[in-house]
Amino acid sequence: MATDTSPRIIRTPGPWSPLLFDMDGTMLDSAEAITGRLRETLEYFNVPVPSEEELRLTIGPPAGQGLLKFVGPDLGDEARTFYRALSDRDGFANQELFAGIAETLSALHGEGVPLGVATSRPQATAEALCEHYGIAEYFDLIIGGNQRRPDKASVIAENLVQFNKLGYDANALMIGDRYFDTEGALANEIPTVLVRWGYAAEHEFDSAMHTVHDVDDLMSLLQAAGRA
Repeated sequence: MATDTSPRIIRTPGPWSPLLFDMDGTMLDSAEAITGRLRETLEYFNVPVPSEEELRLTIGPPAGQGLLKFVGPDLGDEARTFYRALSDRDGFANQELFAGIAETLSALHGEGVPLGVATSRPQATAEALCEHYGIAEYFDLIIGGNQRRPDKASVIAENLVQFNKLGYDANALMIGDRYFDTEGALANEIPTVLVRWGYAAEHEFDSAMHTVHDVDDLMSLLQAAGRA
């Protein structure tokens, strides 16, 4: 008997609420900053630097996971420490919001849609980025990673717990750009919309409920679901 190897896809009817937004590759164009630090770290430890495409595919989970793939377990802790020092040195350099993101968040917030950030970035970094780019005011929750939330599934789970405490019924939707987002959402039994302006390889879109090409496409999808 043939085995069905197609990915499991969570589908729910809209309107969706709350909306959970990934950070890197979804709201924030940070590829130049992240791949630059990865490249500098690998060069420092005399590790062969892979192609730009391979480096971009490490964006999504915590940076240490991507580094471990290239440097191996023996250099893992030292390389992560070096990378974090580069991150502290660079601050907000070489990254910016994708076009139309701030306006989209403002519009959704103005319509009363509850919004959350669900990112693997460290909690303090996630908060600082939202403040720096002027979007913190649009979010009811900003949830990043920490020792208790080491992956996207646990970050999404914490969003759902906190939104429940705020009195929002859960028909949540994850909006991201990588399969880490769909996997994390799947673990929490919620659907995912993947944006095509991020850092995913083409096959990653197979597990999303919908994909969108730009912010207008995203708003059209959300608004159509609200009218359904």
